[in-house]
Amino acid sequence: MTNDHNLRLVPDDGDSELTAALRRLYAAPDDAAYWSALERRILGRIANGDALDTWWTVPAQWARIGLIAAGFALIVAGSLLLRSRAEQRQMAYESVLGPSNGGPTIAIRDAQSKEQASLNYINGR
Repeated sequence: MTNDHNLRLVPDDGDSELTAALRRLYAAPDDAAYWSALERRILGRIANGDALDTWWTVPAQWARIGLIAAGFALIVAGSLLLRSRAEQRQMAYESVLGPSNGGPTIAIRDAQSKEQASLNYINGR
């Protein structure tokens, strides 16, 4: 099988003017004093403890609310666990001794019209 496609590649250097302007705009300063001053500012803020009140820390007011929410979550999880254990015990009891009621119950329903029967058939009832 041969490849009969004639592909012509066009060199694309992008937008060199825009690239050069962005590189000048975002270029790091060459002055060593800038980097020394930046390092001093960062280390000074860390030493003063200013970094503790930043966006990633949890405010003290929220800690109390978080603990209350965690307590509610534990209560709900515990109650669901106890409920599922009770259901498991009931199912085990019924599997050994049989259901607690006397037997199957038969429900009698009124006669349906043709329209009701059609709708029930379509809806899968």
